Amino acid sequence: MQWQVCVSLVVLAFQAHVSLSQDDTDEPPINIDVNGYVAYCPCMGRFGNQADQFLGALAFAKGLNRTLIVPPWVEYREGHRKAVMVPYSEYFRLEALSEYHRVISMERFMEDLSAYEWPVGKRKVFCYSDRHGAKKGDCNAKEGNPFGPFWDWFEIDFEESEIFGPLYFNTHSPSAMHEWIVKYRPDPYPVLAFVGPPAPFPVTYHNAKLHRYVQWSDQYNMKAEEFILENLYDLRPFIAIHLRNGVDFKRACEHVKESPSMFAAKQCIGERGQYGTTTDEMCFPSTDTVVAQ
Repeated sequence: MQWQVCVSLVVLAFQAHVSLSQDDTDEPPINIDVNGYVAYCPCMGRFGNQADQFLGALAFAKGLNRTLIVPPWVEYREGHRKAVMVPYSEYFRLEALSEYHRVISMERFMEDLSAYEWPVGKRKVFCYSDRHGAKKGDCNAKEGNPFGPFWDWFEIDFEESEIFGPLYFNTHSPSAMHEWIVKYRPDPYPVLAFVGPPAPFPVTYHNAKLHRYVQWSDQYNMKAEEFILENLYDLRPFIAIHLRNGVDFKRACEHVKESPSMFAAKQCIGERGQYGTTTDEMCFPSTDTVVAQ
């Protein structure tokens, strides 16, 4: 059995692309990934949570050897009743992700490839278990904000739901990834579109390292350099810190005793709590602690 599994993995891991010709245009040929794609709604929390789970989704796509359809960032802006979508490349360099794995922006995929790979009438959505909504036993992928606004942004409707539990996004387990590959082959599942991020939260220790491929866009690098030149040029060296000390975080930290693994506590206590337990001072440090450290 072992050699059969290995052979199937090698075959499925073979990367192949088919080019679509574009007559009468100057654009380069579009590559179709015959291994399929992974898409998802970054529908959990604001930027920090979305960035956290993006790393896991990137690892998941690589584990399945599918191209990741990189979604826009979901933002909640004052004066907007519904969530607003901001392309990934607004803040970060999309091409930098390619150093790790194959990616395509959701905007480009929907415009150039969806008609071939994910045509209207054949779109399925994936969820671990059924979600509350109008239909029983269904993912109800567009129920609520930002779920509805996200998919509507790309004019996407789903004809069918696929409940994939008990499979999980354990990218560190070859056998777990093999189960996904065998059960959901590119034909008839060219696009695995998930209601939420196909990644654990918080991000695992191994996947956190992928942040090296999330690199600021040129415009934001330029803004940072301009700020440093104008405000900190004569104050070098300097250190920048991000303090979570707003009232929302203060209230959240009141629950640290019953939820010691909340948020990114593992950066202090270890992946399995091997360095101790989370304390109030870790979660919401006093001014004296901040200054001392």
